[in-house]
Amino acid sequence: MSKKLLAVLWLLIIALRTSAQTPTLSFFNELDGKSDEALFADTSLIPTLQQLHAQIRMGMLDLNPSRASVVRQLNRAGIPVVAWLLLPKDQGYWFNSRNAAAAEQRYQEVKKWAGENGLVFQGYGLDLELDYNDLVLWKNHKLKLIGKLILRLYDKASVEKGREEYQALISRIEKDGYSVETYYVPFIRYEAESGRTSLEQLTGFLDLNTSRDIPMLYSSFMGNSYGLLKELAIDPHLKYVAIGSTGGGFDTTLPSMSWNDLAHDLRLASRTATEIHIFSLEGSVEKGYLKKLIHFDYSIPVPAEPEQVKAVTSLKSKVADISMILSYPTLFLLTTLLICVLLVWALFRLVRWLIRKI
Repeated sequence: MSKKLLAVLWLLIIALRTSAQTPTLSFFNELDGKSDEALFADTSLIPTLQQLHAQIRMGMLDLNPSRASVVRQLNRAGIPVVAWLLLPKDQGYWFNSRNAAAAEQRYQEVKKWAGENGLVFQGYGLDLELDYNDLVLWKNHKLKLIGKLILRLYDKASVEKGREEYQALISRIEKDGYSVETYYVPFIRYEAESGRTSLEQLTGFLDLNTSRDIPMLYSSFMGNSYGLLKELAIDPHLKYVAIGSTGGGFDTTLPSMSWNDLAHDLRLASRTATEIHIFSLEGSVEKGYLKKLIHFDYSIPVPAEPEQVKAVTSLKSKVADISMILSYPTLFLLTTLLICVLLVWALFRLVRWLIRKI
């Protein structure tokens, strides 16, 4: 074999390796239909997505002509679109253990709407998060929320029922010929592996299984980006990872990533992930990140940060401890009550002693 041929083969091997290390990029898109139409009015956006060979996870906030127009544009451009199912805020917005019936109805509505408008979705995404109504209560009526949370600690059946109903919905979507994926909070999965459900009961989070389960590892919210991805994505060898946030979403006041933050997480996640899902498209467009990704170099090494790994490991341990404690709600509540009584008694004695001194 000639040296020239060997050199060509070697270059081909290098090219294949480089290609294999480049993940598929996907962008979450969480805008109402009219805002989405305005976003895609930028004629450079779709060509940029094509250059990136990117996909879109589009939040189904509404089903109107504006959204249909955007999906149609993406279909014509050959850009895969997954329908990210969302509910009205009074029904929870995201999916939780208590709103499976609403999720089923939403799926049927979106499927029917897509058929009537000749739209093509690659699949459907189920977003497993908190009940939006709980966030409202936390802001406005904390005592009412605490009362609800206490009752939930005794209601394991609702989690089991919710899981069964959502698994039935997943089967139904698959029978209709679509792929299904979930977006989930990873710490809930660790609780499920231990056989406990107390945090699921408390929060409404669910641990479901599909062919594509995507953990939401948003270091802009959680911090410790190296430890977060190393412990919760790289070590478990996950193929699908969601990172962010670059801005946008239902609450635009939340912290977002700089370009260097995004580059760090992309390079780190790409060690094992074949698909990286970035939240969000609109945030990335606004900050000018999309064009920077066209020739992005994933090969630049990311320095290890062992202290961050320790912090995330500690957090995992604390979550496990909390889950175990809450698994015995009566003991937990009685212990909490006893501690409160002791604190009041100690405060009373202290005040009495001070009065005598005065």
